[in-house]
Amino acid sequence: MTRRRFSKAPTIGTGSRASNRTVRGELPHDVQRFKDTYVFERSVLQRFREGADTSSYKPSPSLDGKSRWDTAEEKTNIVSAWENAHAKLSRAQDFTDPCKFVRILFYILRGSSIAIPTVSQVAAPNMLELIGEFLQDKGLSIREQFVSENQRAEASIRISQRGAGHPLSLSVYYALVDSRLGLSPLFRYCLATETAKKLRLKGCEGEDCNRLERLAKQSELLAAMDYTLFPDDYDSVWGTVIPSNFRVVACSLLDDAIGQ
Repeated sequence: MTRRRFSKAPTIGTGSRASNRTVRGELPHDVQRFKDTYVFERSVLQRFREGADTSSYKPSPSLDGKSRWDTAEEKTNIVSAWENAHAKLSRAQDFTDPCKFVRILFYILRGSSIAIPTVSQVAAPNMLELIGEFLQDKGLSIREQFVSENQRAEASIRISQRGAGHPLSLSVYYALVDSRLGLSPLFRYCLATETAKKLRLKGCEGEDCNRLERLAKQSELLAAMDYTLFPDDYDSVWGTVIPSNFRVVACSLLDDAIGQ
């Protein structure tokens, strides 16, 4: 009987490296991340402006540079709108990270009535100028934001405690849900988290702490979106107001949200 000989199964060499080539029909990894960031930020802004029931933004397939006709005669080397915008922002002075540029842009848009830019408008000169002016004053803006929000929250809590006789937990809750105070998601998250933590350390349990923790959870994603833009600046100005582990939590939370 003749013995059969089988060749060895192929193995990956120790010097092998992953291919940098993009799979046909897919965007490069950094461009895909840029697209995911834009889609996520635009969806959040649309819900912010139009209401919580607004559906998520879904970009047109044509922006990917794909033809509606899937035939062998169609060109396959069309540059997508995402790649064009990403390339323009990568070449722009002081804006080497297109994803962060988009996040800062939509952060500004959440506090304004400027029309939402399309992908091709993101890298327009007026948008570059808008971001440039904002970055020049961001340190002062973060400081003024903290001082102003802290004063409004303290005044509301003091009136609620001394005027109406409410306990601290209820006074903080009323301040957090009062839209007239204009508290940012990050400030609301920090105040709710730290107040609940202090109350539990004092042995206070029950619905008051649970209510504050639910409010913190509701603000967590928007708080992470703001904080991760300038974590060092926020840590420097806001100090211990920001929970010690929030930097890690915020980055993980944002990555998960954008990647969905």
